[in-house]
Amino acid sequence: MRAIGTCEKARKFYFSENIPEGVTRFFEIIDWLDRNGDIVNLGNLFHDEEAWWILSEQSRKLIPHSSFIDFFWTCRFLHMPIWQVIMSRHRMPPAKMYHSLCTGYAGAISSLAARKHGASLMLTEHGIYTKERIMEITQADWIYEPETRYFEYSAEGRRLKEIWIKLFEFLGAMTYQSSRSITSLFDGNARLQIEFGAPPGKIQIIPNGIRVERFNAARDQRLSRQVQNPKDCVVGFVGRVVPIKDVKTLLRAAEMLVSRLPTVRFEFFGPTEEDPEYYAECMEMVLVMKLTQKVTFHGMTAVEDAMARIDVMVLTSISEGQPLVMLEAFAAGIPVVATDVGSCRELINGRTPEDRSIGRAGLLTGISSPVETSVALNELLISRERQNRMGEAGRQRVEQFYRQEDIMTWYRDLYGLMMRPVPVRNVPDQSLEGAVS
Repeated sequence: MRAIGTCEKARKFYFSENIPEGVTRFFEIIDWLDRNGDIVNLGNLFHDEEAWWILSEQSRKLIPHSSFIDFFWTCRFLHMPIWQVIMSRHRMPPAKMYHSLCTGYAGAISSLAARKHGASLMLTEHGIYTKERIMEITQADWIYEPETRYFEYSAEGRRLKEIWIKLFEFLGAMTYQSSRSITSLFDGNARLQIEFGAPPGKIQIIPNGIRVERFNAARDQRLSRQVQNPKDCVVGFVGRVVPIKDVKTLLRAAEMLVSRLPTVRFEFFGPTEEDPEYYAECMEMVLVMKLTQKVTFHGMTAVEDAMARIDVMVLTSISEGQPLVMLEAFAAGIPVVATDVGSCRELINGRTPEDRSIGRAGLLTGISSPVETSVALNELLISRERQNRMGEAGRQRVEQFYRQEDIMTWYRDLYGLMMRPVPVRNVPDQSLEGAVS
């Protein structure tokens, strides 16, 4: 740090009051390193007098009444991977463009490589990485927090976690600012990207896509089964049996619905081994609620086979991006009852006026609401005509807006544009114009 310490840029970086300013200062330091042959090493960051002065000042500023030792080690663990990111820019092969799937450390490496080689950076972000890390850090027990005594409350107890959060906000903003093009799956995620520092003009909506024809057989089998067994009443869940999918809310809804529709069955398709404890708790609920004749966990199943056996699909997730399984259900002509999270609302109701004119492809419920889930399922299951009408609306929606062939074409076009020194245009009919303010 001694070499940098003589440069005012280092101090300005550490004492930046806002993240965009910090990104600018950070790149000034990177440019300085490139010009001066990387004469700074990791030891300078923790042993030089000026580094100690900066850490001391920051400690007094952020946690004046807490342990400097805790602050020091937090900063050390934060800076070590960042230093590795800085040094990795030399090992990145030259390219006309770099493609990152997320922000964080991967986005930072891509940003520095693109800057070093004068190339374009494309960011295709499905989940919002900054948001995910904030959720993880907030709940983390691997970040030290002093114990609260005598019911005292102090904001300083959260400061070390806030420092970690600020790091990932910084890495996210750096990737967004460095990117020439940013894609998002749906409007809600794009708004989060903007909130975390992405320039709106760089963002394009490119959703997930599927091969609709892959589910033709499942659709035909489902319709044939309904003709042969008109009283069939099958609710399907397709996904991992884990807490974020909130399977327990679905089981509570199942208990309520069985009393209304004695013929209803609940079929669960998907892996159960990811969280064995949670799966065991779900199985215990099935026993306690006396649903063993009504609920079946099949484990891993080919998604086409699962869709052929379902009348109505349900998602009770507490968080989602753009669930591929909903598009797959629609392709098989199955209506969906889903919590109002992620892009579920626009998948069910439509995104654009043209999309909405197709009609609803299911029903939305609140998060962790077994009552709403039970009512919505009952509303669909008692009317085969409504099931099929909404299912066909879903089928038409994926055929028109979520075909894999179209999505691949948009990405190929975007890649071609990113390889040329011209401004990136918006993907036709999928831009954020008028959708994100």
